[in-house]
Amino acid sequence: MSNFTDSSTFSSAPSCALHPRSSILSGISDHTLGVILPTLIYIIGSLFFHIVNELELFSNYRIHPPKEELHRNRVSKLGCLLVVIRYHVIQILIGLLLTYNNGPELVEIGGCETYQWVRRIRKCLTVIPWALTPLGLDTQGLMSKFSKTPLLAHISTNSHEISPSPTFTALEWNLARIIVSFAVPAIQFFVYLAVVDTWIYFMHRLCHINKTLYRIVHAQHHEIYVPYAYGAVYAHWLETLFLDILSFVLASAISGISVRQGMIVTSLATLKTLSDHCNFVFPWDPFGYVNGNNAAFHDLHHQSWGLKFNYSTYTVFWDKFCGTEWTDTPGADIRYARTLPDCWAAVRTTKHSAHIARDPYRSASQSSTTLSQLSAEEISVLFRHSAGVVTPN
Repeated sequence: MSNFTDSSTFSSAPSCALHPRSSILSGISDHTLGVILPTLIYIIGSLFFHIVNELELFSNYRIHPPKEELHRNRVSKLGCLLVVIRYHVIQILIGLLLTYNNGPELVEIGGCETYQWVRRIRKCLTVIPWALTPLGLDTQGLMSKFSKTPLLAHISTNSHEISPSPTFTALEWNLARIIVSFAVPAIQFFVYLAVVDTWIYFMHRLCHINKTLYRIVHAQHHEIYVPYAYGAVYAHWLETLFLDILSFVLASAISGISVRQGMIVTSLATLKTLSDHCNFVFPWDPFGYVNGNNAAFHDLHHQSWGLKFNYSTYTVFWDKFCGTEWTDTPGADIRYARTLPDCWAAVRTTKHSAHIARDPYRSASQSSTTLSQLSAEEISVLFRHSAGVVTPN
């Protein structure tokens, strides 16, 4: 009980003076680091997935067979890489421009913010008796009854106007510290996420609804039907500016996150983008555990028959709310399976032939039987087992 009733008395409020925060890395400001960090993570993540793809690792978690990229994608990997480089050059230049002449981030180091929250908590506690009175409760009697409880007695005694030298309980201080250290940053993060997710969903959907926007701007991104990690930001420069970069600028301004918080969220966003386009559905993918918006979810959007579905990038909220989430998994299996005849000759010569040999529907796939003659279940099994490919769920 002492942990909750121990008190602290202030002769005066802590200083609220702001002080420059030292940089994480000497020789480079936090602002500059925050600008280049997403690009560094993009390079490292892209190299990782490129190595995994070239060595044909984790084949059981692959969405599309390796050779399918050559048959279906409409842009070469070199052409894609040049556009991706342009994307990051634009991103870095705009970031440096927005942070030009920005000094070190200013922070308070005297506990002023915590002190302000302690005062707010005390004011909320003073309202409790007043709020309970209209309900017919004898608040004075309750206070008298629980006067032997140290915490309630302390609040009752100090629940009037806060004096110049107030006394606060440890509970009030701990609540204030939790709010400052966890609650406020969490709220800022969710506001940031909501702004980015909302902006990207509706701008992305607009690019598909408006035929002119799609033809001139967004169609470039959909030249890749079989995604791969470093092609995640392959897009028209207008899309780079108004769909991607602007969403993060708005989110940062509205949420009020700090520079270091910005480093965390943009790094996570970069990893999420790479994960969405990596062509693998890993069972340990943390993004998939959160809300189901993973590589499988986004890969479906890259298919010609899924262009009008799964617009969201970070959550599935708006797709569910607006009815644009693809929910017909068997139907997706059938449509994915229809791509097999185009790449079957390449697939059957890969090291995954052993999987095909064990497939109970192998004879159907290699005979004159067409996909249209197979049942949905047979097509689903054929697709799931052929070439070690996994079906997006």
